[in-house]
Amino acid sequence: MSENNYAIPPGSLVLVTGANGYIASHTIEILLEKGYKVRGTVRGPKPWLNSYFDKKYGQGRFESVVVPTMTDPDTWLQVLENVSGVLHLASDLSFSSDPNTVIPWVKQATVTLLEAAASHESVKRFVLTSSSAAAIIPIPNQEGIRVDENTWNETSIKAAWAESTPTQDRGYHVYAASKAEQERQAWRWMKERQPGFVLNVVVPNTNYGRVLLPEIPGSTMSWLWELLKGDDSLIRKFPPQWFVNVEDTARLHVVALLSPAVQGERIFAFASSFNWTDIINILKKLRPNNKLIPEPPANEGRDLSDIVLSRRAEELLREFFGQPGWIDLERSIAEGIEGLE
Repeated sequence: MSENNYAIPPGSLVLVTGANGYIASHTIEILLEKGYKVRGTVRGPKPWLNSYFDKKYGQGRFESVVVPTMTDPDTWLQVLENVSGVLHLASDLSFSSDPNTVIPWVKQATVTLLEAAASHESVKRFVLTSSSAAAIIPIPNQEGIRVDENTWNETSIKAAWAESTPTQDRGYHVYAASKAEQERQAWRWMKERQPGFVLNVVVPNTNYGRVLLPEIPGSTMSWLWELLKGDDSLIRKFPPQWFVNVEDTARLHVVALLSPAVQGERIFAFASSFNWTDIINILKKLRPNNKLIPEPPANEGRDLSDIVLSRRAEELLREFFGQPGWIDLERSIAEGIEGLE
């Protein structure tokens, strides 16, 4: 797509929350490559992040702002000065088992940022990062599950608050419920307030791929690092599901921000299904001398859900970035573990 047709012209200032995150850092990189200026929020000083972007793109293109709490309206009003687009990626990744400490503030922070954005006429686009967990908990080998723009993870929303939910399971349900309720609240707010900007939401599944800087925790990519060390505990925690390369997820955030053809959409960043046998076989192929890699689980199955809008997301990657399709699983893992050993 020609930059002349972008919803926000190059040179504009874009706000990215959680700038030191796995997906956010790649999103910032793409925006800077395309000629945008980026203001990134962090919860504490991250001089290494500024240093990286300053060295690569020149001083004045990226600036970081410390926002220790995301529920203060006055803070956001200042941070949003001269901003044309907002990418809200920051969230609660604590996996706390207490819904009261996670769900209300995640929703409140999102609404506070939306309200602040609505008060700035310069803001034309708002992109929210949701999660596959907002829509579905995968059930291996179950046929007939259809996931579309109206699909929500009601199971986790109920389980997060239910006293009967086992403690060891509650943290995941609380996280999933926070993402579902955050996103639904954002859509309700848009319907009620009808602000002067467009809201799009990116709904990614498990992200693998290159970690931009060693200081970035790597989120789901860190799971594979643990497998390389022989720790297979995550296999027992998470069922087979779908994956997406982290840079494809970042590209879809940029599409959601800049493409005039994308308005009011949930963009499902689901490249293809995988199970732990796939992952372990690839790790063994890439690191044949690593004897710590565990054996794959027996008869684990596969997520057979029909993710209807994943096809739309892949088409957006083709149209906007000109790439042939999703980056595949083996390449994603190879790029993610490169240089770790």
